[in-house]
Amino acid sequence: MVSQRPNYRKWSKNVINFIVLYFNNCCVHGFRFVVETMLLLFERFLWLVLLVVSIYFCIVVCLSSVDRYYTKSTHIGVERNYHFWNTTIPSLTVCPATRLNVTYFADYCRQMGIKGSKKDTLWDFLENLANSTYTNFQNIPENAEIDEIIKEIDLKPKQYMELIYNLTYDRTYDPNERQRTRCFDGATKIHARQVLTEWGLCYLTNSELGKDYSARYFIFGKYPEPNTFELASNTVDFMFGTYFSMDMQYTFLGFSSDAIFSFAHSAFDVMKVDASFGYATEGVTYELTSREVISEENLENETTVTMRKCRFYHETNLTHFPFYTRNICLQECRINLAYKICKCIPHFYPNRISNPKRVCDYKTLRSCFPRHESYFLQLYESDRKEESQFPCYCEQNCRDSVVTIRSAHQMSGSKQLLGGVGTSVQVRSWPKSRLKRQVIFSMTDLLVSIGGTAGLFLGFSVLGFVEILYFFTMRLFWQILGYKL
Repeated sequence: MVSQRPNYRKWSKNVINFIVLYFNNCCVHGFRFVVETMLLLFERFLWLVLLVVSIYFCIVVCLSSVDRYYTKSTHIGVERNYHFWNTTIPSLTVCPATRLNVTYFADYCRQMGIKGSKKDTLWDFLENLANSTYTNFQNIPENAEIDEIIKEIDLKPKQYMELIYNLTYDRTYDPNERQRTRCFDGATKIHARQVLTEWGLCYLTNSELGKDYSARYFIFGKYPEPNTFELASNTVDFMFGTYFSMDMQYTFLGFSSDAIFSFAHSAFDVMKVDASFGYATEGVTYELTSREVISEENLENETTVTMRKCRFYHETNLTHFPFYTRNICLQECRINLAYKICKCIPHFYPNRISNPKRVCDYKTLRSCFPRHESYFLQLYESDRKEESQFPCYCEQNCRDSVVTIRSAHQMSGSKQLLGGVGTSVQVRSWPKSRLKRQVIFSMTDLLVSIGGTAGLFLGFSVLGFVEILYFFTMRLFWQILGYKL
């Protein structure tokens, strides 16, 4: 022990001498006065206190800048140069009240050997199942004959939606143009597609969503087949207008049903199941206005989702859906809530995941879901004793539009005029302002802020940081080897 003590003292003395050497040569203001032997002890202590206070406030201000970068680096501003804008017209989703195709159903019954009253019973059951949603699950018929038919055709709950899809004719591919589900504005044809919604199989038009939002992709994981009739007519995916455009209008036609449920919504999102115009036996006309929310070009590259508090279409964090919109996120919350309460999920949700959730049989849909209808739709419920809110956090869409319905009414006599039940959208006024998500505190601003703070409190710079690295790496290495620099 005695022999080791001198070595320890020598080592500690070398460390102190090296630190004193750095303090005497570093560019940070005030450090050399702490080790200056010519000064009184009181003066050296005073400089030490000043250095500690300066370092403390430097760290506090720098952390404030870092917090601003991660939490307040973006904002939503208002643009008013409306003369240069292209405003996308809102979308339409239409759900026909009659879903199944008579010919397809007859062929299926022939293959399965379903005849007589059983055929009528099965039609009624599947038609109600195809039209079922959170507001009408109780309308699904239930009797012993249905159970017998289901057992006979070996229909499992997870096969409900696939069977309904196979028995439904996608009218956007009808070779007869007058019977085809189509959308147009004069000579301009607009793309229409069959989609899977919370109200079953419906039709969507004038949307900016990708082709993965389709019934075929949700159910089978395959993109829809190219529509040769649309390709031949140079169909556009969506329409937009400018401030100088006249009144614009498009019409969505070709529904074989005697009635429809229609939804007008943002072209950047999907419909909300509880926002329908209602049951309409005639054509419906919407007069709409749309105010867009856009993002500057560098927003996605310079920020994270947490920083900007919104998600782009491809930035999905969902389990059941391959893309992100706010309403799709709310659908996933309903999936999780349904699975929590009823231990299964409705048949109209995509379930092609690594661990598929159990799909509800029709009896569970009838018994469990109607009792919690408002809770499923609002994700919030309250009674006299307590309030309950299901944890569901869905970021806004980074690009979206706020759609306002100025008027909506049925067009009497439209069946004769249009040749069937349809829906029309009119835009007569264009917005004079829009919202824009912008970066107001970038990484460059953060570096400038931290550098300015360090320079203000300590006279610190990038070269000062390099000096620290140099002293405690290369110079320390040579010092250990015994070289005096």
